[in-house]
Amino acid sequence: MITTIVKRLLQGLIVVFAIMVITFIMLRLIPGDPSRTLAPVATEAQIAQLKEQMGIGESIPIQFWKYCQNLFHGYLGYSYFQKADVSVVIGNALPKTVLLLFFALILELIFGIVFGILAAVKANTWVDKVISGFAVIFQSLPNYWISLIMISIVTVKLHLIPSIGYKGPIYAVLPAIVLSLQPMAVLIRNIRASMMGSLGQSFVKAARARGVPWRFTLIKYAFRNSLIPMLTLFGAQLSFIVGSIVVVEYVFGFPGIGLQTLNAILRRDYFLVQGLVVLISGFFIIVNTAIDIGYIYLDPRIRKALGGL
Repeated sequence: MITTIVKRLLQGLIVVFAIMVITFIMLRLIPGDPSRTLAPVATEAQIAQLKEQMGIGESIPIQFWKYCQNLFHGYLGYSYFQKADVSVVIGNALPKTVLLLFFALILELIFGIVFGILAAVKANTWVDKVISGFAVIFQSLPNYWISLIMISIVTVKLHLIPSIGYKGPIYAVLPAIVLSLQPMAVLIRNIRASMMGSLGQSFVKAARARGVPWRFTLIKYAFRNSLIPMLTLFGAQLSFIVGSIVVVEYVFGFPGIGLQTLNAILRRDYFLVQGLVVLISGFFIIVNTAIDIGYIYLDPRIRKALGGL
């Protein structure tokens, strides 16, 4: 198992390096000059001097070599637009986005699992139809539209929760609800389908025939059997949430990683974009490795294939 984890992490490092190289080259090939964006009325001589200061005046291979040297020493570069080191900018934005992700995942998992199991147990009843109907609606609505509706109703009309900017954890509640709705709807539909399949399996019927309590059978046998395909879905849903953060943070003016990424791309803030790409790529590598470990833990066939019990 440890060998598998180490192998996955090494493969992940190679993927992160490849993404870093592609991002580095593409940023410098696409139209746009960060020095001209930073000083739009400067002369050509001043622009050349500014490029030299920003470290973007040399050829791409030399720039990449110097970037790798700095990266090896733990230095991600300097953001001239934010007037701070990239590590400082990321360090200020990351806790806010982690809080947002935490709230969104908690909401998705709690309501997704509870309503998914309820819909499966009450299959083809009015309870199932109501839950499945709302799941289809929430799955179909775009994030930006839900965000605007939530701001208009909850903040502007009802004055219940502040939603624009960030002055404390309460500002993460509405964006987290918006982020969680679509993944929650997908989770409900998938858990319902998976649980309905598990409840019809012979091992569940055998457990019931042996007198195992219904709730224990539901959680220990049916739900656990449904978790394996859910792991793949959870990884995809987490990727969806992280991808949606850019739009949701922009609409709510939430100063997290998503908003920083959008602003950095629009400004051609090279070093900040590269730092954010490395961070997000590393996050996905860790998530995928955790999912692989989850497969090994939940499925005895995979453990046996890897030489375990």
